[in-house]
This record gives sequence, C-alpha cells and structure tokens, in this order.
Amino acid sequence: MDYKKVNDYEVIYMIRENDEDARDLMLQKYLPIIKKLASKFYELYKGNGADYDDFVQEGLISLNRAINSFSENNNALFYTYAITCINRHLITYCRNITSKKHMVLNLSEREEETLFNFKDNNNVERDFLFREVEKEFIEFKNSFDFLDSNIFELRFNGFGYKEISVLLDIPISIVDSKLMKIRRCLHKKKKNVFN
Repeated sequence: MDYKKVNDYEVIYMIRENDEDARDLMLQKYLPIIKKLASKFYELYKGNGADYDDFVQEGLISLNRAINSFSENNNALFYTYAITCINRHLITYCRNITSKKHMVLNLSEREEETLFNFKDNNNVERDFLFREVEKEFIEFKNSFDFLDSNIFELRFNGFGYKEISVLLDIPISIVDSKLMKIRRCLHKKKKNVFN
C-alpha cells in the first residue's frame, strides 16, 4: 500500500471512532520511521542493557500517545508532531535506562558477560586488569549527578559536544561547562593518586 496517499487526519478521526483497522494502518505507516529512530538510539545506548525491540516498543507507545493527544488546532502537521513525540519519548527512555536506579541491572548484565569471558579466556591477568579499570570508571562516573554522569559517559565513548547536546536535549554551553567540571575532577583525582 502507498502510505503517502493515506491522509493522517482522516485516519486519526477513524481511530477516535474506535476503528482498529485505522489504528493498524497508522502503525504500519509509521513503523519504518520508528524502526529507523529506534536503531539510531539503540546504537548509542546498547551498552546500557536496552534491547533494540525495547526501543521499537517505546516508539510504538509514543506514536499511540501522539495519536490520542494530537489536536488540529495546533497548526502543525501530524507527521511533525508524531516524530517530535517519538524522539522526545526515546530520549526520556534513554535517560531512564542510564539513570542510577537502573545501574544495578545494567552492571549485573555486564559483569555476567565479563565473567563468561573470564572463564573462556586464557589471559587471566588481562581480564583482571580490565575489570579493575571498568570498576574504577564506574565509581568515577557514579560520583557525579545524573546529568554529569551521562555527559561524561557519552564524551568518554567518543561523542562530540553537539551530539551530546542533541541526545540529552540541552544547550552546548551546558555540555561545555559540565565537561570542564569533570576535567577538573579528573585532574584532582590524578593528583591524589600520584601524591
């Protein structure tokens, strides 16, 4: 079916009249977009215990919310409104999975992987050092508040200032000031280790 010919406003009207076929039609139309957005976020946050299917599911949930909350009086296209809702919901979901309250689950998953690698690997020393460095990294990261911790981890993983700004939905100036604060903490930690 050519989804470009589907009028979103008519389909939304039919959905609000409890037409399940119309809801399925809308989901099928937006599913490729949701999958593309989900894969983008999954690539950025796959190390935090989230699965690709989780991102797709969250995207579908936010599309349903967008359908239910859309108003023609806002002078916006439904497409624009839906994409904005999906993006914001996925950003919130990413913040939630990287928050400290989910840290235990994410760490246990990583430790389990490390333990299995430890058993199968002949180089015991290397694995021990890797776990020590990883533990130190996590302790340092956890010494910051939620936002600083996320900025530190994204920067540590090679993201630029602008990318961090977009992902966390904050101005670049805040990213810069937070990274300066983190650098100062790193320098203090280095001095304490070598003194």
